[in-house]
Amino acid sequence: MTRPANEPLGRPTDAELTARILAATGELLIERGYAGLKIEQIAKRVGCGKTAIYRRWPDKAALTAASVLEHTEVGEEPDTGDVVIDLVLHATQNQTNQARGTAAAAQVEGYSPWRVVFEPEVFPLIWSALFEQRRDQGVHLIERGIERGQLPADTDAELILDTIAGLTLYRQSVKGTVITPDQYRVIAASLVADPPRAGSAARG
Repeated sequence: MTRPANEPLGRPTDAELTARILAATGELLIERGYAGLKIEQIAKRVGCGKTAIYRRWPDKAALTAASVLEHTEVGEEPDTGDVVIDLVLHATQNQTNQARGTAAAAQVEGYSPWRVVFEPEVFPLIWSALFEQRRDQGVHLIERGIERGQLPADTDAELILDTIAGLTLYRQSVKGTVITPDQYRVIAASLVADPPRAGSAARG
């Protein structure tokens, strides 16, 4: 492939530069945390100008969200015909997303990059790009379980999903403990066998 005459030798492509910026952002989040993250530090580590970063992301929160999302994917919506198996598959996609981000920070004891997700400026960006779609998938699979008669009509889908997602986040990203597929299966089966009902808390 011939290099364009007006492209300086050694100059990174846009995609290469974007990848380097995201990688440097992840490294500095591990080293200094969100509060200590500075755009000028990222630019210095990458060897680019701050304008190159601001052309891609408007602020630190958007850049941080992009660095987290770099290691995640929405994944396929499971539809096996069994709501328990679907919940397990849904949960393991959450687990995979968190594991990808945590692997890069494994050398820092007690640190999980997923904690930055809960920064007030960052969370809405992660929600709209990832969590909302993941939640919609979870609601759909529970609705299918209701249609098949595997769950009662008044099942509280949000509470089931919050229970499983919260368990994954706490065990994996806070305690550093991996949940096995068998453990997920037991938890999902228990929730399906005696599901929380919509409005039950208010009635209690």
